Amino acid sequence: MKSASALSVIEDHDARLDKPTAVEPSRPVTAKPGRAMFVVSTRDFAALDQYIPAWEDLAASALEPNPFYEWWMLIPALRTLGADKNLQLVLVFAPNQARQKAPPILCGVFPLERKPRYKGLPVSVLSLWKHLFCFLCTPLVRADCVRECLLAFFDWLAADEASSPLVEFNVVSGEGAFHQALTDCLYQRVSLSYVTDVYNRALFRPAASADHYLRAAMSREHRKDVRRRTKRLTDAGPTQYTMLTADEDLDQWLEEFMRLEQAGWKGKLGGALASSDANRRYFLTIAQEAWRRGRLMMLALKHDGEMIAQKCNFLAGDGSFAFKIAYDEAYARYSPGFLLEIENIHRLHDAPAIGWMDSCAVPDHPMINRLWPDRRTIQTVLIPTGKRPGELVVSLLPLVRWFNRKLRGATKPAMAAEAF
Repeated sequence: MKSASALSVIEDHDARLDKPTAVEPSRPVTAKPGRAMFVVSTRDFAALDQYIPAWEDLAASALEPNPFYEWWMLIPALRTLGADKNLQLVLVFAPNQARQKAPPILCGVFPLERKPRYKGLPVSVLSLWKHLFCFLCTPLVRADCVRECLLAFFDWLAADEASSPLVEFNVVSGEGAFHQALTDCLYQRVSLSYVTDVYNRALFRPAASADHYLRAAMSREHRKDVRRRTKRLTDAGPTQYTMLTADEDLDQWLEEFMRLEQAGWKGKLGGALASSDANRRYFLTIAQEAWRRGRLMMLALKHDGEMIAQKCNFLAGDGSFAFKIAYDEAYARYSPGFLLEIENIHRLHDAPAIGWMDSCAVPDHPMINRLWPDRRTIQTVLIPTGKRPGELVVSLLPLVRWFNRKLRGATKPAMAAEAF
């Protein structure tokens, strides 16, 4: 059900926005002859509502799902979290070949952040925008024209006078269909590229059953320890697992989730959802919209009637993304967060429509890496746009990285000697 307080936050936020108006391309750039696509670049984020129907169609037809770049997640982020950033949204369109008088088809969405320096060098860079609560930056591109869309985007970067010498595809899929399409596009353009970062992070894929999965992922001693902690918690008071359903109060779940997270270490460091009004409004907005769409999955561990752990997942296509987990640190000896992760595995095995779940975790997360044995590759690719000195920077970066590594290695013994 829709909650009054969550809706009021959304309505108050929307009431402050200017009425959407038509957005003209900041610099109309038509792709090279033979490609009918064109690009619209805008910084007027109050006027993005006009693109929502086309954006919906794009998300449904995307090569790879990424809810963080769907309109219901990205527009609230641009409006609430991007105030102090130099951001622009680049949209790639193509004419509707079937119906000439129909509106153009949205083929790609690229949110970009402009930074004046790249790793200390006096060279500006355009990066796919990653805010604090965005865990994947793979752009949304239509599956039936992905290469043409990417080519049009790179053509626009080369032609637009205001673009930068470098573009950074950061935190994007390093395997699969998008990775292959980007590789083909760069090969066709005879473009340099440099992978500046690459790592694997935990991925869930179901087994024959939850029992088979847990036996394969956990040792006998580990499973015994889980049973022991569960028994201790149950002996201390009534304990149950529950999932958010239509009969539950959505607002209560969201408020309790933020309270749990704020009371823990994330709140102390200022990175919790309730740490700022902008963070709070963003979470309430996207959670409410995901719930309306049937794409919000929330689990809870209750003890003595109180929630002591909660997990928030977002569904996307045949997969899902583990957005956040929070727990009451007063119950840390029972590992409530880990117990809820075990329950999450059971629930996912009971949902055959969900084929995988991205952990959205750091690559060396000890708990989730042990529990989720599968992996997905995430990478960051630096690409010159055709403007100077982009190619020079990309060419020299491997040498600079090698030199810095050698320099650090050479100074370590001297530093150790000084320490003694």
